[in-house]
Amino acid sequence: MKKNMFRSKYLQAVLFIFFLLCFSPQFSYATAPKSVDLIYDMNTQTLFVTINHYTLSAGMHHIKYVEIKKNGMLISINKYGTQPKGSIFTYTYNIPAEKGDVFEVTATCNFWGHKTSTLVVDEEHAALKKTVVANKAEEPAAPKEAVVAAAAPAPEPVVVATAPVVTAKNLAPVDSKQNEIKSIPEEAVRNLVLKWAASWESGDMKTYRGCYASTFRSKKMNLDAWISYKTNVRKNSKNINIHIDNLQISADENIAKAVFTQSYSSSKFKDSGVKTLELRKINDEWKIYSEIM
Repeated sequence: MKKNMFRSKYLQAVLFIFFLLCFSPQFSYATAPKSVDLIYDMNTQTLFVTINHYTLSAGMHHIKYVEIKKNGMLISINKYGTQPKGSIFTYTYNIPAEKGDVFEVTATCNFWGHKTSTLVVDEEHAALKKTVVANKAEEPAAPKEAVVAAAAPAPEPVVVATAPVVTAKNLAPVDSKQNEIKSIPEEAVRNLVLKWAASWESGDMKTYRGCYASTFRSKKMNLDAWISYKTNVRKNSKNINIHIDNLQISADENIAKAVFTQSYSSSKFKDSGVKTLELRKINDEWKIYSEIM
């Protein structure tokens, strides 16, 4: 009798595990990205990231993050709540680059696994790749897979960038020597803006406060009042997301301005508009002293 009861419970446990493996979304079809292919178009200053990631339900199992580094420096972490239809799809990012720059892109599944690829920007190589992709778009798509050609406009997924892609074509210098001089303050300001956005979204208030000058004022609040106000916002809000577009930076040695479109959303509030950060260089570090929206 006891043996029969034991066998019955054992059989029930085996069946439970079997159905869990077969029907649970996390186990039945959770896969890491199969490949990440990179192409850079020098003419349009556009990085094409083509990802091969199989899924049966893009809302539950998808590529959640696309992390982009240029020359070893993190410049963008793009967050997605779903992925386009089909196993193969392409995202495009407008990122200024020159010949010899190195891109490193990592695509991460929301369940398990990631894939990283690198690309060295080369004018001839980029032109050749662009031609190959254009030809490929004319071929019939493989069965059961909707292939999005890299040369075609990328779909508009739900994107929340914790570290935004920067577009600053209007800051392009005349020659390489001017570029070396001019890019130093602009790159430092860009890094400060990225850190500011990421720390606010993650709730790292210590790092967030460190982005501001001690003389900061906004909405008739000094720095202490501002951080207290923002801390209360963090405590009373969930799922804070910040998406920054069209970041434009003007800077000299000690004063800078960053202007961008900010889309903000949380469990209690949603807003979008143009924000301006005014910065000063204090003890060799850029700090925000004014914030206007």
